[in-house]
Amino acid sequence: MDKMKEIIGLFICFIIIIGAISHVGFNYYNDVLSFSFVAGGSIGYGLLKNQKGKFIINCGNGAIYFGWFGTLIGLIALTGGKWDNWGDFDKTGLALSVAMLTIFYGYMIKLITLIFKN
Repeated sequence: MDKMKEIIGLFICFIIIIGAISHVGFNYYNDVLSFSFVAGGSIGYGLLKNQKGKFIINCGNGAIYFGWFGTLIGLIALTGGKWDNWGDFDKTGLALSVAMLTIFYGYMIKLITLIFKN
């Protein structure tokens, strides 16, 4: 019964998130490189911790860490002028949204791993 409550809770969370995303537009939430960075870092962190029985929990924590790392890397690249977009509001806004996607992906992965914690 507890597992069913967890699945229902995850379903409710996803419905709320999908509702918010659909209001803004799904196309703003798709970036394969950002997701790959977070998912790869998540798995790497899970392996790095090397704790039997806690791999999934560690992957969830690693996803959050790498979500924030990805955002910091993106913000440093943005403000450092990597793409010569500082001051151009159209380019800067797009770059900021991509930089923040890693945080979003990290928390989404963490939310999913909560179901599999046992």
